[in-house]
Amino acid sequence: MNSASATLGLRERKKQQTREALHRAAIRLYAERGPDSVTVNDICAEADVSPRTFFNYFDSKDDAVLDWHEQQAGGSLADRIAARPPEEAPLQAVHQAINAGIRRLQDRPTWREYQQMVRQNPRLVPTAYAESRRTLASMTEGVARRTGLTPDDHYPRALAGAAHAITRAALAEWNPEDPASDLLTIMNASFEMLVAGFPPPSPASTPGREQRIH
Repeated sequence: MNSASATLGLRERKKQQTREALHRAAIRLYAERGPDSVTVNDICAEADVSPRTFFNYFDSKDDAVLDWHEQQAGGSLADRIAARPPEEAPLQAVHQAINAGIRRLQDRPTWREYQQMVRQNPRLVPTAYAESRRTLASMTEGVARRTGLTPDDHYPRALAGAAHAITRAALAEWNPEDPASDLLTIMNASFEMLVAGFPPPSPASTPGREQRIH
């Protein structure tokens, strides 16, 4: 590696460290004080950076909390889908690309705190929804690239829409406050149901069915 490449690599690592420090500070302060009691200056003081530096990374304090920097998940979802082994069917490629991203994100100290924060603070929902729409667009692009179609074609839009809905349902079922609740297990079961065409569950396999009958 030449000196220019080494310098660029060091610069990128430092930028990522700064971004992560701001994200952690925002999560921590939101949890301690509540969103309305936290300012951008508070986050900057906690992360030991200037407000000018803050706005190099985020447009608002909510953006810092809801940071889903693609590099944290191993690059863009579209790229991860397109790079999956060619023998995988498109839906399987989406599933495995999502799982790979979750595995990386779970290593972040703020992963569960982030999920709890969104659920506990309705004011964050619009920002989280905008991020969800970007995720759907990235899924659609990945499927399109994998199949040689365009993102406007019906197949990538329909497949990505179904996978996105399954992913959101799995996230809703997952309990980030319970260490025993495993998102990947829920995600795998959800995609298996989608692949199988959602056959009706047997009474014995439906959680809570006995209690509802009595």
